Amino acid sequence: MGLKVRLVVRRWKEGWRTPRYDVFDVEADPDESVLDLVERVSLKLDPMLTFEHACHHGVCGACGMVVNGVERLTCVTKVGEAARNGVILLEPLHGFKVISDLVVDKSRMFSKYPDDTRTLERVAAQVEKLWDCVECGICYSACPVACSYPGYLGPSVLAWAFHRAAEDGKVPAAVASRPGVWSCHAAFDCSEKCPVNFQPGEKIMRLRRLLLKGSVEVV
Repeated sequence: MGLKVRLVVRRWKEGWRTPRYDVFDVEADPDESVLDLVERVSLKLDPMLTFEHACHHGVCGACGMVVNGVERLTCVTKVGEAARNGVILLEPLHGFKVISDLVVDKSRMFSKYPDDTRTLERVAAQVEKLWDCVECGICYSACPVACSYPGYLGPSVLAWAFHRAAEDGKVPAAVASRPGVWSCHAAFDCSEKCPVNFQPGEKIMRLRRLLLKGSVEVV
């Protein structure tokens, strides 16, 4: 393995009054992913450690966590790049209700899509994803507004709205309201942390310009 790592994990289970931090001292390969390390800890040291994973190559968005204070997909984050003085601190994504340990409830994000749309749309009998977004929730966790204002629609929803406006020239009224584009503070943390370069911050600004110019219809 070659690298001694102290993995510090924020833990919380239903019924606990407060979270706690557990420490696991392990050996790791600098080139293995943080997710691989978490899986090994779960298999060998603590089977009660709860986390999400699926594809293991940055496509599904399930394994998003806060790694040493930075939102990342852990399946494509190497141990050697994440460790600071041999320490990796793992916490659940911010801005979401914690279900257990590193697992969060992302329904808040999906429920913000306007009622007449879906994250998955059936078009010509084919299911298409939300453009290139992997729906990992990292943009919500990184966004200072989404973490402090529960009513905010959020970066991925507003980026979706920009794409729809570019296609059909229409914007849902909720998007054009205060909880929509006008609550964005243009911090661009969402774009900086996005693992697939979806650039939600830039798309929110472009959508604002379309609204200010009257180039789209609010429906």
